[in-house]
Amino acid sequence: MIQKDIHIIFGKVAKGSLIHSKKFDLDSIQMICLEDCLNLGPVCDLDSVEEIEKRNLWLSKVFEVPTSINGDIDTIKTFIENYRNEKIYLWTGLAVSEIMNTARLLYHLQPNCKNVFVFDFLNFSMKNICGEVVYPRCLTATDLSRVDEVEKNFRRLTDEELSKFRILWEKVKSGNSLLWILDENGQIVEKDETWFDSFLLSYCTREFQHPAWIIGHTLCDVDFNIGDLYLNYRMKQLVLMNKLEIRGKLGEMRDYMVKLPN
Repeated sequence: MIQKDIHIIFGKVAKGSLIHSKKFDLDSIQMICLEDCLNLGPVCDLDSVEEIEKRNLWLSKVFEVPTSINGDIDTIKTFIENYRNEKIYLWTGLAVSEIMNTARLLYHLQPNCKNVFVFDFLNFSMKNICGEVVYPRCLTATDLSRVDEVEKNFRRLTDEELSKFRILWEKVKSGNSLLWILDENGQIVEKDETWFDSFLLSYCTREFQHPAWIIGHTLCDVDFNIGDLYLNYRMKQLVLMNKLEIRGKLGEMRDYMVKLPN
């Protein structure tokens, strides 16, 4: 059987970007997509039924839709069982969830993996459609159709880097936080789930505003270190804690407006 290079990407949007770029013959590679945002909610490892159930319940409660992370768990287990030292190309961006997903994967794959390459987003730049030089931090922000010789932007992970990923996952597993972010030094750290509340409140006024405006400005302030769905969850929690007044139905961003109490 011919071994195929394995490309590991994070999220449906990133998967679509890779496919539509037409930079790869999809029949000649194996594509694995991991979708769970590991930096939100209770962390779970691959074999802990209790942890997995706890995480599923938390995600369903926070995002108010049925959620299952079992797909990612099964995908990783199947990948590890069938791995035969093929080349692994990680599209791990400078995003905390992607880094944590990578840490969990490599933790369980080691010490069997040596052919591991990562897209070097830290040193990557490209020109956008206007000819300006930009520095995308992840695949979802990268128009691969405008990148020549994509493969040259990958570099092999050193033994030291592989070890750091293992240490990172051990750190994450031993933590009990519901929120992990990248700090100003690029380190993954635990934060209380209320960490972003002060950012949200700073854009609230005594006049009613749509949450989308507040959340959009907050996302810019925190360098998109979190998603809008989680910030909408925190916005609703602020309402329930009587830190904000509401007009409308407490649901999706379009369903209500908020303001500071008089």
